[in-house]
Amino acid sequence: MLQQHSHLVSADEQTIAQAELNAHIVSLAQEIAPEPEVQFIDLNGFYNYEAFASGQTIATITYDCGDFVTQPWVVMVAEVEVHRADTWAKCAHYVQWHYKRGTLPKLKTRSPEELLDLPFDQLTSVEWELLKQYNPQSDCFLAA
Repeated sequence: MLQQHSHLVSADEQTIAQAELNAHIVSLAQEIAPEPEVQFIDLNGFYNYEAFASGQTIATITYDCGDFVTQPWVVMVAEVEVHRADTWAKCAHYVQWHYKRGTLPKLKTRSPEELLDLPFDQLTSVEWELLKQYNPQSDCFLAA
C-alpha cells in the first residue's frame, strides 16, 4: 500500500514539473516573439468599440439594433462587415484570433482630403487624430 502512495506522489510531482516547464516555454516564446495585444476601446458607452493593436485601429465592433436580428454584434473592417455574433465577447475573440494569425482584413487608409469629404459623425477616433494633424498645402495662400 505504501508503494502505491509513493507512485501517486511522483505522478503529482511529474504533473507539477510539466506545468512549470510549459509555463517556462510560453514565457520564453513571448520574449522571443511577443504576440500582439489587441485592446478594445469603448467609444461612447453605447455599443461602439474600436479594436487597437500596435497603435492603430484594426476593426470596430458595433451593435445592430435592427428588429429580429439574432446576431446583433458586428465586426467591421474598413466599413465592411466581416463577422456577426450573438455576444460582444465572440466578436472580440474573432478579432483577436484573426489578428494574431494575420488573417484579419486590413483597414484601408484614407488621406486627410478623403476624410474631409465624409460626414464627421462617421469618422473613427484615429481618423479624427489624422485630421487634427492635417496641414493643407495650397499655393493660393503663399506669398510671392
